[in-house]
Amino acid sequence: MATKKNQGQDQERQEIQPLTRTSEAPQEPKVEVAAEPEQLIYIGPSIRMNGVGIRTNQVFIGGHPEYFKALYAEYPLIKNLFVPVDQLQESLKQIKQTGTALNTALQSLKGV
Repeated sequence: MATKKNQGQDQERQEIQPLTRTSEAPQEPKVEVAAEPEQLIYIGPSIRMNGVGIRTNQVFIGGHPEYFKALYAEYPLIKNLFVPVDQLQESLKQIKQTGTALNTALQSLKGV
């Protein structure tokens, strides 16, 4: 009787499938990193028009401000004078060179 009992246990052991391990590491949840908002600095002359003012070296976070639409309409080249903060040094060099886009935009605002 002891042999029949051992045979029954052997059959049960054979029916159990061993666990298999995969070589893949557990995946971490993906964390979306929000893009930093664009930071622009205005390098043109200070202007005050229709209650809207803009100063030289004023920094804007999030791109071109919408409340300057009147200035953009009156002086279309003014948008060129908003440059990314990380390109400020290069832009200051270009604004002094005659014939560059930044210098042309600056010249269009003379007398404002």
